[in-house]
Amino acid sequence: MKAAKLLLTLAVVAYDVCAAANLRVVDVTTLGQDPQTVNRLNGESFQQDALVTFNGYQYAAFYVNDAANASVRHPSLARRALKGQNPVWESFSFTDYNQTEDDGHDIISLGISRGDGSLHLGFDQHDNNLHYRVSQPGVASDPQQTEWTSSLFGSVLDHLPGLESLDKSVYFVNVTYPRFLSVPTSANGYAAGADLILELRVGRSGLGDDWLYKYTPNKGWAQIGRYLEGVNNNAYINGIDFDTKGNLLATWTYRDYVNDTGANVAVQAGPNGPENNHDLNFAFSTDLGATWFNNWNQTIANMAAQEPIVPVSAGVVIFGIPKYGGILNQEAQTVDSEGRIHVLNRENTTGTERWYHYWRSTTAHWTRTPLPLAPELVSANNVTGTPTVIGKRGKLVAPPNSPHHSLLAILPSNAPNSTALSILRSTAAGHFRDWEAVWEAPSGSGWEPLFDRYRLDTSAGGDGILSLFLLNGTAIQVVDFDLTDI
Repeated sequence: MKAAKLLLTLAVVAYDVCAAANLRVVDVTTLGQDPQTVNRLNGESFQQDALVTFNGYQYAAFYVNDAANASVRHPSLARRALKGQNPVWESFSFTDYNQTEDDGHDIISLGISRGDGSLHLGFDQHDNNLHYRVSQPGVASDPQQTEWTSSLFGSVLDHLPGLESLDKSVYFVNVTYPRFLSVPTSANGYAAGADLILELRVGRSGLGDDWLYKYTPNKGWAQIGRYLEGVNNNAYINGIDFDTKGNLLATWTYRDYVNDTGANVAVQAGPNGPENNHDLNFAFSTDLGATWFNNWNQTIANMAAQEPIVPVSAGVVIFGIPKYGGILNQEAQTVDSEGRIHVLNRENTTGTERWYHYWRSTTAHWTRTPLPLAPELVSANNVTGTPTVIGKRGKLVAPPNSPHHSLLAILPSNAPNSTALSILRSTAAGHFRDWEAVWEAPSGSGWEPLFDRYRLDTSAGGDGILSLFLLNGTAIQVVDFDLTDI
């Protein structure tokens, strides 16, 4: 099928914003219709990624309903050329796979290998056997000569190619949250051939470990190791990112285990929910995840020695936040062009649930500040006054070409029944405290916003446009913004 290009007035009607810089919407396109499940399957904060740009094309991963049975969904992929007049999305669905669980964990994550042009999918995962699919080589390397159809992909696999010798009942069982990330040329390990990593959790909520794998083009996957081990808990990462030096950075909160046998675990809420989250933690690796260091450059984990990071590892806790302190799992992190890592999460440690910005300076100093409330922040959506303990999660974006070294916070309103969306900006010169609204819309974001990290990066083939993946009513949309003034 083909997803028609469609401008929806609702999505592009924004409030007039009086700010030093404003965002401008340059395009709105529709990928398809979002399945109306109780728990959202598209647009969850831990999708890494739903949108990926490579070699002049943008790719999108999402679910749509079966044509005849609304209780069945099919994983779908779309692509479009970013140059030329009126580029339209081409899309297809994997009708040989039925997604039937109404479970908000069961998202689709997409990765692309630059080296061999293969597309990689992890999908429909919540404490179950691995669901992995990979395309033929060359699909993304020569898109103009490649007919866009599901026949480009092999069957669903319950293991990673290249790791057939691993015991699937140990390494590829009880899988949740697959995430892909391209390896930059600045990262150690790229010279050895790896250009894509996969991060996933093995084990259930409160009792899980996080593992890393690396993909070498035309060869397959290799195991890096278990880098986060839960001890009667599990780590929930805010993301995993490379800085400009090729260091791999992760931040996370821990969730302690509570027996929830027989409870509904399709949503991220009690009895083993965010109330059991605690602390903001940080570690980084200089060698593609093989060795890990704390904030003070002390070695805290070594994969070759099978020594992962554990909750008592020295110096991993950056900010102590108690259980029932309001910190949410898997909100957002990003790394700016100067190598500063920024984290968005929330706390109620002052008695009121508020969004917080945590960031690490170039000298490894951490700062923790709440996002400003009205009247300090002028927001038509009053967005920073709305966060709740299990409300829609936001995203942080650090445009790599920003002359102001700006940081954007993309915040969906948590107010009851609201689909409002606000984009705030702060700058390095303002010590990331000078937040202002640069774009706001009264509706159009029905769930958690996602963005295309690769389209932003002009040094890696992107065009500098900010593409947001949004659920606007029943439509799955991509909204593109010009960042020239940002």
